[in-house]
Formats: sequence, structure tokens, C-alpha cells
Amino acid sequence: MAFTYWKNIQIKNALIMTSGLRKAHRYIWLILVVGIPIIIVFAIKDLQFTDTNTVQITTEEFTKKNAKPDFENEIFKVAFYQNDIELILKKPLKNASSAVYAIDGNNVKMVLGQLTTPGKYQFDVKNTPKNIMVYDEIKDSLITKTNF
Repeated sequence: MAFTYWKNIQIKNALIMTSGLRKAHRYIWLILVVGIPIIIVFAIKDLQFTDTNTVQITTEEFTKKNAKPDFENEIFKVAFYQNDIELILKKPLKNASSAVYAIDGNNVKMVLGQLTTPGKYQFDVKNTPKNIMVYDEIKDSLITKTNF
């Protein structure tokens, strides 16, 4: 008999929802229904769904600075300036860790930076290097190298 009495108390307490609880429940759900879509809109409004990074970058970007590309292949374009190197990566690389090296006349390598996504990269250098090399550090393999 004690078991059935305890069961009835639990059921009765679980079914009790006062008018204050109903109002709070209604307002909470109203805020959730309106608020979650607004948060989703603000979260995705700046995402780019078009693939603008793979657009071929022309030599117009080099002519803006009155320079011509010193080297160009299917992966990147390189232009040397007085104190910097401009590299335009045309398409995404399949390698996760791609480092850019400057090679001087004595075949000494100097790390310039890392390539991640297609776009324009500028690296400051003291002296104009003889060659540029893109190397995958993880796989320990050469991706591409300039031929001057």
C-alpha cells in the first residue's frame, strides 16, 4: 500500500504546472523559436559559398606595381622587388604544410614563410634570391621550384 501511495504522489506532482510556469514555458519557447533562426542567420551571413579563391589571378596585379612576373608556372607567379618578393598562389596546394624558401647563389636556403590558401603573399627579403622553392615539410618533398 505504501508503494501505490508514493507512486500517486509522484504522478500528481509531475502533472502540476501553475500559471506562472505556463507563462515562463511559453516565453522561453517563444524566445527560442525567434532567437535561434536569428543566431543562425548572423552565423552564416559572412560565409562565402562561391569558390572565389580558385579564380585565375592575372598579371594585372604585377603591372600595378610596374613589375612583370619573373617566374610563372601552373601553381604560382613570382615577382621580385627591391626589398620584397610577391608570390601569387593560383590554386590550392594538396600539401598541408608548404614552406617557401629563398635560395641564394651559394645554395643556402632561407625560410620566407608558409603557403596556406590561394592568394597573394608578400615576403620581406634583404637581398634578391636566385631561386624560390616551395617544399612540403611533413612529407619531405619538393612541390615546385623556380628556374631562372
